[in-house]
Amino acid sequence: MTRLIHIFLVAIALFMLSTISQASQRERTFFAQQPIYICPMHSHIVKDHEGECPICGMDLVPKESGAVTMMEDVHTPRTMVSYICPMHSHIVKDHPGDCPICGMDLVEKANEQRQVAQISVTGAIQQAMSIRTEVVKRSTLETSIKTYGSVNFDETRLRHIHSRAPGWIERLTVNSIGQDIKKGQLLYEIYAPELLIAQEDFLSLLSSTRSEALLERGRRRLQLLGFADDLIKQLEESRLVFDRVPYYAQESGIVSALNVREGMYVEPAERIMTVANLASVWVIADVFEHQANLIKVDQAIQLTLPALGDNHFDGKIDFIYPTLDPITKTVRLRFVLDNPEARIKPDMLGQVNIVTDTIDDINIVKTALIQTEKHNRVIVQNENDAFEIRSVILGLSNHERVQILDGLSVGEKIVTSGQFLLDAEASLQNAFTQSNQHHH
Repeated sequence: MTRLIHIFLVAIALFMLSTISQASQRERTFFAQQPIYICPMHSHIVKDHEGECPICGMDLVPKESGAVTMMEDVHTPRTMVSYICPMHSHIVKDHPGDCPICGMDLVEKANEQRQVAQISVTGAIQQAMSIRTEVVKRSTLETSIKTYGSVNFDETRLRHIHSRAPGWIERLTVNSIGQDIKKGQLLYEIYAPELLIAQEDFLSLLSSTRSEALLERGRRRLQLLGFADDLIKQLEESRLVFDRVPYYAQESGIVSALNVREGMYVEPAERIMTVANLASVWVIADVFEHQANLIKVDQAIQLTLPALGDNHFDGKIDFIYPTLDPITKTVRLRFVLDNPEARIKPDMLGQVNIVTDTIDDINIVKTALIQTEKHNRVIVQNENDAFEIRSVILGLSNHERVQILDGLSVGEKIVTSGQFLLDAEASLQNAFTQSNQHHH
């Protein structure tokens, strides 16, 4: 009798379990047939009816059949071994070696574990996020130093004009600084007793001797006193002394300094004026002390002048000054630019780009990086269109691209636009998942 009761109870239990399973299956089928609406920007917002996202206010869109929008917490530890320079922490390699700057042995960096998180989104959401990708490849990367430089006169083309004898400026044709000067143009006329005596002595030689050696010595004396050859020839032909001796410009340029006015008395030690030829100019730039080892003479350099419509001017480092500025602790360098049309003006300020190194390695656009205080991440698109958040180690960089020492391989796809939305979505869904696990 007892055995029959047990058999009866077991049969009742099996019948009830079967009934519950069928009801649950019908319930799942019912809910699976119901339309589901999600937010394109916040896929954890799921409704069974149309409406707006309570976070961003966007219209909810129907969820595509078979699309996965949930966050998968995949934690795959990956060992990252890197070698760094003890003195220059930006030098990072994936293999042992020497620092290219100081020659010290690279030391192994403590291994780190990186977490791989994946998120899959539908095509509609990708389109709403304006996601764009780029294939990772190995290419040439030019590293550079960016600084600022100022245009200066080419000091090898400055001509300081002095009188060779004390006297008075009787006539001055130059009136202001910046005045344009042409070669052969009259600059000033001077009355000087010493010049009068020299002319009279030369005319006496012309009248009293036929010795070519003595005459040549007389001409040489006048040349040393600043007489032009044409003026000496005119003196020989006319036999008339110049009371006011004229002086002419020996090359074209602009007046960069003017220290006299008409009627002033001048001595040979006093500078009358300075004429600067603008056919070429110097550009002086400063780099920081720790960058001094990265620059050398003949290195390619590029100057951008906003005053000339951001035009680029190419040159090479001509000279590196041997001392540091005692105040700014910077090293000055100089390069020469041809300026045949005198478009580049002294004291213009421009951006200087110095090419310091050229490498052939994996590099990506900087806009693809998600940088924080401690980590650098990128979003990688897998073959199944899922997106993986991956940590990377950076190397050298320029203003557009950055070298990737570890974390990416050639041929992988990275997100270059919309990656911050994916990263934020991953963070939100991760927090949402952790919150649900905490409540359960």
